[in-house]
Amino acid sequence: MQHILIFGDQLNLEVFGAFNPDNTQFLMLESTTRGRTYGFHKQKLALVYAAMRHFRLELEQSGFRVHYRSCEAFSDGLKAHFDEFPRLELGLMQPSDFGMDSSLSEIVSQLGGTLEIFANPLWLSTNTDFDAWAQGKKEWRMEFFYRQMRKKTGWLMDGQDPKGGAWNFDADNRQVPKPGHQFPPKLEFTPDAITLEALDWVEGMFKAHPGSLEGFNWAVTRDQALQALTHFLEHRLALFGPFEDALVEGEDQLYHSLLSPAINIGLLSAREVCIAALEFAAKPENNVPLQSIEGFTRQILGWREFMHHVYRRQMPALRLENQLNASRALPDFYWTGKTKMRCISSAVTQVLATGHTHHIQRLMVLGNFALLAGISPQAINDWFLTLYVDAFDWVVTPNVIGMSQYANAGGFTSKPYIAGGAYISRMSNHCKTCAFNPKLTTGVTACPFSSLYWDFIDRHAAMFKNNPRMGIPISNWNKRDPSERTAILERNREVLALLEQNLL
Repeated sequence: MQHILIFGDQLNLEVFGAFNPDNTQFLMLESTTRGRTYGFHKQKLALVYAAMRHFRLELEQSGFRVHYRSCEAFSDGLKAHFDEFPRLELGLMQPSDFGMDSSLSEIVSQLGGTLEIFANPLWLSTNTDFDAWAQGKKEWRMEFFYRQMRKKTGWLMDGQDPKGGAWNFDADNRQVPKPGHQFPPKLEFTPDAITLEALDWVEGMFKAHPGSLEGFNWAVTRDQALQALTHFLEHRLALFGPFEDALVEGEDQLYHSLLSPAINIGLLSAREVCIAALEFAAKPENNVPLQSIEGFTRQILGWREFMHHVYRRQMPALRLENQLNASRALPDFYWTGKTKMRCISSAVTQVLATGHTHHIQRLMVLGNFALLAGISPQAINDWFLTLYVDAFDWVVTPNVIGMSQYANAGGFTSKPYIAGGAYISRMSNHCKTCAFNPKLTTGVTACPFSSLYWDFIDRHAAMFKNNPRMGIPISNWNKRDPSERTAILERNREVLALLEQNLL
């Protein structure tokens, strides 16, 4: 009889339901120490623990015996299991987080057993796929890996050419909804007894953790995850593309799927989500424009797969990268939302309430500010790991350290993702109710993003002088009148002083 350990981010019935109940038993460890590692958001904890408890039931209903052990640390749960089943050969699907397999192998060996690790079939690309593509390349770029994956899968292809004649349609996906735009209704789940019990347990066990459990509405079962997928396809996919980068005050979903938590814990597989979306979009009556299905597919087939392999190849050094020498502490408003900068206040308030914001809020508001202000990339990385329900180390660390904070100086991105207040004004309605003016770079009402932006250009100009994608902003800065540059840098010193005093 083989025993297989299942982690809380591996809750996939397609994988584990394929085993034979006559010769397979499962082990699940509900570790409170794991939950306290980063002081995780209460909704993230509730999502994982509730989903694990439901998954246990689903396995048992499929005829499997499940050893579900509540424990402080994984080592405690494993010891209890090996006390009951000495000299056990324990199976494990390849973990996504770096070092987990080796640390567990050591623990299991000390307990007198062996750990056999099998491949994780939930990825759309294999290690061999990526390694062969990356061999000999000085720089890795997601766009080119994505193109290879399109060819391999045949998704959105006309023979060897991309459907529609272009590999991506980003230029078409930068629209902002007009005032009064009516967004689709949200799908709401009624928590059952298992979920309610998990919510109560998390509130009691992790009371001091950030966030609120009020309004918890994440899919915690396979059935709920499939409902969420169907709801997205029918109500949001068609307009996902045009509005995927928009920021709208008071709207926490817009046309985003909110499927990343379900995918990242295994309730849905990346493959089935992409195939369902592609099949839905292929039906003319659904009126899904190519820009929407391509944009959605790229997030999963492109960025998600690419980041997984970057993490796999570059850890553990990636986590410590800081080539811009950023060292400022994370401002308090990242934990409270109390700042006069409306875009940041809205994003932090939203993540505290729901454990989620979409990718532009993460990259071009919260990440952008941290990069411009010189905040420690490790500090902002830990913050994302702590507060987001879909955050696991394999996806957060490369996205934050490499993409958002440019801390590895372009290891897989061609330029830093920076922008001043003008970008936020163009893509959002936040600036209309903000205390700061995105059109100003000097004076007490000048948008902090704008002075921070030009200060970033000024202090890193030497690093970026040969970067073709940074040539225009550097040139624009150098062309400014010296007195104007001095005034902007002086305003930035005021901004940083206010930041240090938590008065921004």
